[in-house]
Amino acid sequence: MMSDLEVLGPETIQEGETMKTNRVFLGYACSGCVAECVCSVLHFAYHKLEEAMHHSRRRAFIARLGGAAIAAMASPLSARAQQQKTPARVGFLPLGSPASAYDTSLVEAFRQGLRLAGLVEDRDIVLDVIWITRDPDRIVAEALKRGAELLVPCGSSNSVAAKRQAPGIPIIFLSVGDPIAMGLADSLARPGHNATGFSDNLADISGKLVELARGLDKQQTAIEYLWHTAWPDGDNRYRSTALAAQVLGMKLESRGIVDVGEIDGALAAIKQSGSSTLIVQPSPFTYGQRARIIEAASKRGLGTIFAFPVAARDGALIAFGPDYLHMYRRAPLYVGRVLKGTKPADLPIEQPSKVELVVNLKAARSLGIEMPLPLLIRADELIE
Repeated sequence: MMSDLEVLGPETIQEGETMKTNRVFLGYACSGCVAECVCSVLHFAYHKLEEAMHHSRRRAFIARLGGAAIAAMASPLSARAQQQKTPARVGFLPLGSPASAYDTSLVEAFRQGLRLAGLVEDRDIVLDVIWITRDPDRIVAEALKRGAELLVPCGSSNSVAAKRQAPGIPIIFLSVGDPIAMGLADSLARPGHNATGFSDNLADISGKLVELARGLDKQQTAIEYLWHTAWPDGDNRYRSTALAAQVLGMKLESRGIVDVGEIDGALAAIKQSGSSTLIVQPSPFTYGQRARIIEAASKRGLGTIFAFPVAARDGALIAFGPDYLHMYRRAPLYVGRVLKGTKPADLPIEQPSKVELVVNLKAARSLGIEMPLPLLIRADELIE
């Protein structure tokens, strides 16, 4: 016989402990059989409750495990960054020559940008610098053979070669005049492919070069134009410059060349026309041969107008174009974002935010060309 009934209290729902009971006085006496029956019912209820709690904990564990797996699959780049400590290999493909102080200064500007972006060489990236001095397809192939995970080509032709050979590798291009016309992007805002980067917008700057040439002699009706006809984007830039001249009521006299051997002949023809100045179309060829073009033109008493600011420092009469050092310092910001998982297709193509007008007064004096005062006032730099 029991004078009271043992029932389950709150403490009984604690796993891993000996079941404890609270005595609850029911206010009446029970016969042995009634008490035994009630205890059996309560014992059955306890085991059901314990079983339910076991399943509940099991479901919660599975849910947590599944959530962790989904999170890991949703961010593979983050997982790679946490697990893989080896630095990413970046193929940097600059124009020019390592023997040129200016060309190497652009490479150094890129390295400065890496540091500003928090990317440390040999810790975060391995920078593989391969100068583009010959066929760009061969240079790109060499960079890929070395294991490049991201490419940074400089110039339109080199960037097109990179995209053609590496459709699955992120590309951050530099110094591309018209990325849309060259097939590198669908639009400036949303490139839509594996390539994005920095345009030098030289197709639009061509119109500015025409204005500068006209300002030197407002009596002239034609402007001489030297350009590299073997370059794929050369015709696009020639037509945009011809249109700009037409808008100003002038004619663009085309002097096309295929290789270095034709430079002297073209300049001799320009001199015979009676002109004292010429525009040199911006292209990889004219960039690499700028010193030779400037020297050959100067010997014939011709002033050259370039779209590369460095050309005026090398002896050209006038240069108007993007600040390339600034551009090269900014590019690593995009490199950092891509390495953290951002797709190139989602990064807008940047256009020049800084341009320079450089006037070489020393060259003007030697050529006997008087520089207009408004031009001198506008100039960012005057070379005495």
